[in-house]
Amino acid sequence: MGDWNFTHRTARVNGVNIHYVIEGDGYPVVLLHGWPEMWFSWRKQIPVLSQDYQVIVPDMRGFGSSEKPLQDYRTRTAATDIYELVRHLGHDKIAIVGHDIGVRVSYRYCLDHEAEVDRLALLDGTHPLEQLGPQTPEGVRERWHSYFHQIPDLAEHLVRGNEEAYLRHFYRNWSVNQAMMSDEEVAVYATAYSQPGALRGGFSYYRAAAYEDPPDWRADAEQVLDIPVLYLWGERRQRTSAASGLDPEASWQRSASNLRTQFIAGGGHFLHEEKPDEVNAALLAFLGEIGS
Repeated sequence: MGDWNFTHRTARVNGVNIHYVIEGDGYPVVLLHGWPEMWFSWRKQIPVLSQDYQVIVPDMRGFGSSEKPLQDYRTRTAATDIYELVRHLGHDKIAIVGHDIGVRVSYRYCLDHEAEVDRLALLDGTHPLEQLGPQTPEGVRERWHSYFHQIPDLAEHLVRGNEEAYLRHFYRNWSVNQAMMSDEEVAVYATAYSQPGALRGGFSYYRAAAYEDPPDWRADAEQVLDIPVLYLWGERRQRTSAASGLDPEASWQRSASNLRTQFIAGGGHFLHEEKPDEVNAALLAFLGEIGS
């Protein structure tokens, strides 16, 4: 195995057991993964960021080694899990970095607890409101998986037993360098998603996004974050936004008064895995401004 010998812990918060990796000392920085990922997706950031910060890397409910309840995968619930974990660890204020579904969860966290967040970094995530409006045919083809995942039971039934092949499709198709992830790394993910309840847990976020989250997002549609926000995006987002006729930065510009953006050339959806040096440099520069 690779050099992934980090400190693993579990805490019971908000009624569920949340597994997390914790490394380093200093100001707390929470890293939130997306799908099809877990804490492991941040393995290239943890050693770097933990030199200057306490890095807290949870498996969100339904993922990895965290509990996989049968229901309640609303984004607000997932954000509350993380908020309670942060309080459990004794922190009053944090910085958050989110990717993919972790973008939604970290954004929700900030909408609900902005005074307790110093800054927010978003990696290649769609603004939630973009998904509530009309979709172009090209955009639907780019996001076909999200509609497939919304079908209860059928998605699990068809993917079960084929986890490795299904996940590998996304790691390759959403990356510029399709060989950027080794067989050993894919196997870590495939093993995690082969656990009982793991497919359902991940798919449940897509179901909540379709059926439970929209009222929450619409209620806060006019809320603008004033904390510093960094948005990193790459060639996968460029392709998806073009297919949907959208500017990848525009929605976040309307939702954050202090936004900076950075396009990472040669990076696909999994920016932090495919272009770790560029992502780490951007995060260190952004986090380094805390308290200045």
